[in-house]
Amino acid sequence: MIEIKNLEKVYPNGTIALSRINLTIEKGEFLYIVGESGAGKTTLLKIIHGEEKPTSGSVMYDGKAVDEFPSHVLKQKIGFAYQDFMLIEDRSVMENVSLPLQYQGENFKSIYNKTSSILEAIKLKDKMYKLVKELSGGEKQRISLARAIIMNPEVLILDEPLGNLDRDTASVIMQYVEALNEKGTTILMSTHHMLNEDTIPRKIIKLKKGRIVTKDYV
Repeated sequence: MIEIKNLEKVYPNGTIALSRINLTIEKGEFLYIVGESGAGKTTLLKIIHGEEKPTSGSVMYDGKAVDEFPSHVLKQKIGFAYQDFMLIEDRSVMENVSLPLQYQGENFKSIYNKTSSILEAIKLKDKMYKLVKELSGGEKQRISLARAIIMNPEVLILDEPLGNLDRDTASVIMQYVEALNEKGTTILMSTHHMLNEDTIPRKIIKLKKGRIVTKDYV
């Protein structure tokens, strides 16, 4: 599904963010990407999502280079829940979550039903008409997740999705993400958190200074 070959990312100041990344992600996999801050996790995810361009190498999605997809088409296929939220602070929760549906021109009834269903699943339906700036960091993180999945993407990218969540809320979110994976959604998740060894086997890669140093299963 996603084929990454000889990927390199070097910024203009000479910083090497990624070096010699080779990775295959199959449809329906659940991939953990771990590593210390600055290891290159977010850069890798943004290149897969088409937001950043690699210096060299390639990222293929279903046999086609990521940069050949129109931006709106790629975002329908690959959802991204950002570590820094990327929400519109002076708009309501409903407006933020439903933004992709609005761009697609869906009618209000469909937008309301889909948005309220997702917000109920992540236990934020009571905040539907609240302004985003009135929410806590953990609530904003869940809103970012809801917006990423509203279009039912084939691939869901989660950049540190548990960072601002308490233990109980993190558990709710992980159960929801696991359910999406069981239904066939491919999950790419960067995390600093300890992984649960009691779950089903999942692929895990560890990045260090922009390179993959470990490939394993958990």
